[in-house]
Amino acid sequence: MGKIVKGIVLGAVVGGGIRLVQDLRTTEDDLGAIAPRVAKTAGEAAVAGAAVGLLLTARDRRRMKRMTRSAKGMAKLRNLAETSLQVAVPAIQHAADVARPKVEHAVDVARPKVEHAAKEARKRAEHAADVARPHVEHAAKEARKRAEHAADVAMPKVQAAAAATRERAGTVADLASERAKRKLADLDLPAAVIAV
Repeated sequence: MGKIVKGIVLGAVVGGGIRLVQDLRTTEDDLGAIAPRVAKTAGEAAVAGAAVGLLLTARDRRRMKRMTRSAKGMAKLRNLAETSLQVAVPAIQHAADVARPKVEHAVDVARPKVEHAAKEARKRAEHAADVARPHVEHAAKEARKRAEHAADVAMPKVQAAAAATRERAGTVADLASERAKRKLADLDLPAAVIAV
């Protein structure tokens, strides 16, 4: 279950982040229009992450099942867990102690640059949105006109296809009913069963 949750979170963060960066680079829409697309992409990526997490969980369960089938595997598993714990805890503590000052320094150095980059990106995005808005509105109007025309042209064809499909379905149902009656007649069942 833990890998599934990790997959969901990781998929949502990575998918949403990638979509956000792509939308900010294109800067064809205002920032209010970007948020729903980022949320949708994050949701789709979360589903994909859940699937990967589910596959990894199933794989781990199969491995654990194979290892626990024998007493030797069980002893090996316990020994492996104890050794891993003894090695991992001090290593993690040491790594955290070494990394903490470096991370704090990197955050202090990067903060002004990130804030400046965010301000510049916001300015550029706002300008690009102002420039692109009339073009997008015009394109939306044209697309709406074309879609309405296409729907008007396609409607008679769709209705004709639906009528033909209904007729074919009725014919197939009649043929199937006749075949079923013949099969029942071939089985020499009583007349009461055939009438049903």
